[in-house]
Amino acid sequence: MGNSRAVIITVVLALLVAGGAVGVALYLRNRDVPAAQTPPPPTAPATPTDCRVEPCAVLAAATVGNTKIELVADQGAKSGRLRIGPDRVIEVTITDRGAALTGKSLQCMSGSLSACLVKGDLPSGGTIGEIVVGRSEKWNLTERSYLSDAGYLALQEVTGDGGPELVAAQQGFYLRVYQLDGSELGCTRTVGKLEQIAGWPNPKVTKTQLKACT
Repeated sequence: MGNSRAVIITVVLALLVAGGAVGVALYLRNRDVPAAQTPPPPTAPATPTDCRVEPCAVLAAATVGNTKIELVADQGAKSGRLRIGPDRVIEVTITDRGAALTGKSLQCMSGSLSACLVKGDLPSGGTIGEIVVGRSEKWNLTERSYLSDAGYLALQEVTGDGGPELVAAQQGFYLRVYQLDGSELGCTRTVGKLEQIAGWPNPKVTKTQLKACT
């Protein structure tokens, strides 16, 4: 009887020792596993730079259809960009010619082919401008710039063909009208001074007033 009890106690102690060893091993294994970490928040997508020299300033804004268009200039307005909608940015190039951007540098008109004129005065005199055209929310800078040595550039509906044209006043004194593709549509007759241009300083041109430019 005594031997049997001793054997039972020995077996029980062995089982307790074995169970304790397993528990210690599990504890050590779990302790070595690092706790799950909360993933970092997603990085915000990069946005296009609005100007070359911070801080930027919105000089002028317009709306064409449902699209908001802003003329953004850098410090000193020595360079600028058109911010069109949420994700389209177009570099202004006339500042490379010395044009000064102001709050009056942006004019937009809607149509079957919409357009925005960006213009600025030159240090040597006159006004230079360039045109961005848009259709179906796709906007692109046209290839050429326009110069008015009399200081007047503006978009107007001259032909009524569903989109604007560009009117440029010239010393001499007359108005030269361009289509959005850069081709000349025609010129008004010359007068003795700018003030004699009909409607000056906000002239309105009709197609019947135009003749071939000389």
